[in-house]
Amino acid sequence: MDPLIPILSLVVAVGAVLLGPLVSWAIARRQLEAAQSIANRQLVSPMRQAWINELRSKLAELLSSALHYFVAGPQDRTDARYRRLAQLEQEVVLMVNPGEEEYKTLLSTIRRMVGSLEEGTQLDDQFIELHKQVTELAQRILKAEWNRVRKGT
Repeated sequence: MDPLIPILSLVVAVGAVLLGPLVSWAIARRQLEAAQSIANRQLVSPMRQAWINELRSKLAELLSSALHYFVAGPQDRTDARYRRLAQLEQEVVLMVNPGEEEYKTLLSTIRRMVGSLEEGTQLDDQFIELHKQVTELAQRILKAEWNRVRKGT
């Protein structure tokens, strides 16, 4: 009998005893991280969806109020209605990330749209175009955010 066989058997047994728990620990750690990632997505997705719904609601109210204010004409424009527009504008400002380029564009376009109402009738054509731009930007942003929720990212 070869004297190396018992020595090799001993080395393999020691290696299994030492490496077995390390391998098991690494596998368990990866499984835990994966489970935590899934749990985080399951927690964040509903919150993100609620944020999207709230943003959509604020944008819809802002756009419809601005259009109503525009259609009412200068003689029927009241300070209370304009204050509501300003409040909705600020609520949208506070809901979005000012560091993202698409949000910056949305906010500046909203500001220009609401500003065109302040000027009276001389900017009527500008208001119509800006209203359309805000609507299109909002649709793109909301679609992109919905895709992020759907993908869980």
